[in-house]
Amino acid sequence: MKRVVATTGAVFLFASSLADAGIVMDMVTRDASGAETDRAKIYAQGNKIRMEEGSVAGASMIFLGDSFIYVDHSDRSYIVMDEAMLDEVSAQMNEAMAEMEAQLAEMPAEQRAMVEEMMKGQMQGMMGQQGPKPPPPRVEPMGSGEWNSGDCQEYAVYDGDEKTQQICAAALDDVDGADELIEAFRNMAAYMTKMAEKLPMGRGDQSNPGELIEQIDGFPVHTIQYENGAVVREELLDSVVDQDLDEEMFAAPSGYRQKDPFAGR
Repeated sequence: MKRVVATTGAVFLFASSLADAGIVMDMVTRDASGAETDRAKIYAQGNKIRMEEGSVAGASMIFLGDSFIYVDHSDRSYIVMDEAMLDEVSAQMNEAMAEMEAQLAEMPAEQRAMVEEMMKGQMQGMMGQQGPKPPPPRVEPMGSGEWNSGDCQEYAVYDGDEKTQQICAAALDDVDGADELIEAFRNMAAYMTKMAEKLPMGRGDQSNPGELIEQIDGFPVHTIQYENGAVVREELLDSVVDQDLDEEMFAAPSGYRQKDPFAGR
């Protein structure tokens, strides 16, 4: 699937005051030169979130609290991702692993050892032989920054010794609906982890994105992404508006067909 959530370190992860009102956020992405390359929207209401892939909606990801809907606007279709789907994926993978093990058992010992060595990394993942869970990203405060003529707290984010992000987080009171939206994203991150753990390979070496937001005091409004020490892009919260949202925003569009993710397998 295409990147949908990767406004990622910037906007991760609602409550009585806005229980009936929705929130619409505009996110701007710029490249290293400062040129705008994308503009995306995030809609949230209650415990539901909808994220548009970009300025021209090629895809949408909708989180409903206990399931995801991935909408492909290009061919007017959608896929529902829930625990029932994960159970089916898990069953199919277990069946495939059993077949693989049976085939390996029939091989001569020398040939089996050679095949196992060639497929060692892949098989370890499939058999659930995971290494230790990676540590959460390291976050270090850097001082005060500025967003929309107000203050925000700067943080540097490290993967090991490599700086991967620089985040400026505004106080929750300075961003309408920020506390509720962060809670919704936390719920989404927790559900994604739960779904991943149902698969035979588990989480692998992927860290939980929710771990980042737990280390930041405030709402991420500006994120700079680094690769190999160089700035590659920045993501900025351009605007946030309170708005009553139609419940249809959080459902598969009328007239779209539901696709079977296992068709043809």
